[in-house]
Amino acid sequence: MDVREDFKRLLESLCYASPAYNVTVQMLFLLPQKAKTLMQMFPELMEKEEKLMELFYLRYSSDGSLYAEYGSAPSLGHHLAGLYRSLFRILADAGKRSLLLELAGMSEEEFKKIDPLRAWIEVSLEFLAKVDKDALKLLAAVVEKLSGKRPDESVSWEEVKRAAEVQDFEKAARTLERYSLIIYESSYSVYGRDCPLLLDAYSDLRAKLRDLLR
Repeated sequence: MDVREDFKRLLESLCYASPAYNVTVQMLFLLPQKAKTLMQMFPELMEKEEKLMELFYLRYSSDGSLYAEYGSAPSLGHHLAGLYRSLFRILADAGKRSLLLELAGMSEEEFKKIDPLRAWIEVSLEFLAKVDKDALKLLAAVVEKLSGKRPDESVSWEEVKRAAEVQDFEKAARTLERYSLIIYESSYSVYGRDCPLLLDAYSDLRAKLRDLLR
């Protein structure tokens, strides 16, 4: 058994089933969302709404948002979304990322083609540039404030908020979390480890963010 080839195939499979490439997984990844929003984003999928709800254990909350139920029943929708949130967290951690690439026998340059987090960040930046520039302004402020800091160093959300000058800070922050552009653990501070764009491997995507905000 060639461990490197095995890990490389695993990464390839995870990439092409990821939210950037698979529309169904993308919809599940972005839940909870209002039905109206989902109809605009995924019209063909939402035509199969009842079947999707049954298959993926999707439910409507009291405010009309569709979400993947987590409970005693095995929720495929919840676990598919959770798989990629966990994977993205690993890929955003420089140490774990390095270990994974070592096991796959790949360099960062080779990994670019099958990096599911890179692909998702690119898709997200381009989409949000069209529909939610405030979210990208907030992301740019996070990158600026955390630039040069260690993964365990942080800045307060209040400091980021002042720098970003967005109209609806809470909405922009929720958007960044939903799209995993910020994987934060605290409602008070954001750490270097919470922002995948700070990785050296994604320096070109930081440039892309700046270009999209011009």
